[in-house]
Amino acid sequence: MFSRADFRFGPALAAALSLAAPCADAGRVFPPPGIVGGDDRAPLDSTAWPWQAIGRLNQPHGGYCTATLIAPDAVLTAGHCLTDRRTGQRLAARDLVFVADLRRDDDLGYARGRTLDHAPPADLGTAPGLEALAGDWAVVRLEHPLPIRPVPIRPLPDAGPSPRLQRAGYGQDRPNLLSLHDGCRVSGRLAEGRVLVCDCDGTHGDSGSPLLLREGGRAWIVGVLSAVGVGGGGNYAVHAAVFQGALAGSVPPRRP
Repeated sequence: MFSRADFRFGPALAAALSLAAPCADAGRVFPPPGIVGGDDRAPLDSTAWPWQAIGRLNQPHGGYCTATLIAPDAVLTAGHCLTDRRTGQRLAARDLVFVADLRRDDDLGYARGRTLDHAPPADLGTAPGLEALAGDWAVVRLEHPLPIRPVPIRPLPDAGPSPRLQRAGYGQDRPNLLSLHDGCRVSGRLAEGRVLVCDCDGTHGDSGSPLLLREGGRAWIVGVLSAVGVGGGGNYAVHAAVFQGALAGSVPPRRP
């Protein structure tokens, strides 16, 4: 996850962001930041959709993030997940491996990255304030398609109360199994609505994990988790309105 050192926010918002690595390093044990109030996450061991479309995006030196299939051969994640924390350098697409629905020693398939269909500037961490946060998303095109139903994208309405949401990812304290927060909500919006403030619990490793809107058997990605807060102030996600328009035409629309 991004840290407060990565942004030039005003003092109040800067203080609300935790000091966190952009991707998890497996095996580290710590009291996880990014938990808003009590920890509402629960382990999720399921091959059902949409969980099967969520997976771990592994880096070459042990770090990882969470990503979601938005096309059979493309995954959506956080932009800072393309940076090697140890070297500070932009990773090549082939350095990344997406493992779909990792469940302890099992999964539904994996594929190495082929190209970066969308990537933020390499110096994203030094960009000014909320502009960096609003641009913290990326799409990795895979070497081959996976036989898994992708999750479509749908922005939240501009006004009205937040619907009940779900967030699922591979937190650093449970790196080999999805953790689900069912029933979180958006509490505010920043940067002209491009950044969502939410009470969806998530910690290191959950970078890139989807905020999901569910209606019956349907699901949509409404945001991508980017930064965790401290002191109960909420976590931060890129709103789907940002990447839906940018992806128009490059990622075929999918029926929910």
